[in-house]
Amino acid sequence: MKEFEQVAFDIETGGLPAETIEAIAPPFKESSVKVGNLGLEKSLEKITQAREKHLATIHDKAALNAEYGLVLAIGMLHENGTSTLLHGDESNIIAEFWARALADSRQGLVQYVGFNCLAFDLPFLFRRSLLLGLEIPRELRPEKRYWPNFFIDLMDIWKAGNYRDMIGLDRFCKAAGLPGKSGDGAHFQEQYETNQEEALAYLENDLAVTMGLAKKVLPLLP
Repeated sequence: MKEFEQVAFDIETGGLPAETIEAIAPPFKESSVKVGNLGLEKSLEKITQAREKHLATIHDKAALNAEYGLVLAIGMLHENGTSTLLHGDESNIIAEFWARALADSRQGLVQYVGFNCLAFDLPFLFRRSLLLGLEIPRELRPEKRYWPNFFIDLMDIWKAGNYRDMIGLDRFCKAAGLPGKSGDGAHFQEQYETNQEEALAYLENDLAVTMGLAKKVLPLLP
């Protein structure tokens, strides 16, 4: 039986500049705001508030949407402890990730392990690649709705076939008696812009946590 080397991987994302997001976002429809018998001043106030809420909702969730977000960093951690953190120019780091993953996939004895990677990390990388004009290796692309077996998703394993059963990486690890996460990825962009070293340390911890969970769970599924 083949013994695969696991490589934990994770991406960190953020939002595009506000002016870029607003140029892409669907236009606000004033006609959708019900003003009833309000006077002109109050009607305009209500429409303004609705417009601001419309844009704020898009900005708040930009890091989760490849239309409005970007990849800030990608991390990979090998079982031997060797880690690679890619950050900087988005096109360069995504292209480098695909190149490294392709080289590892062709070895035939390596698997990339992520957490919720089939639902988030990989689709985000795929979509950003399309938008940035980056080539996506055929071996790493999904076939219809299935990603290659080269990618293992620990969240998918937890679901056990019930796709409504979700769990966070931190909770999964703690429930399994393992150390949890060191922070919240929702603040990664702000942290990266103010303290890059601290932000990348957070990414490294996420990789270590993912690898620890993989080492405990995957041997149970020969």
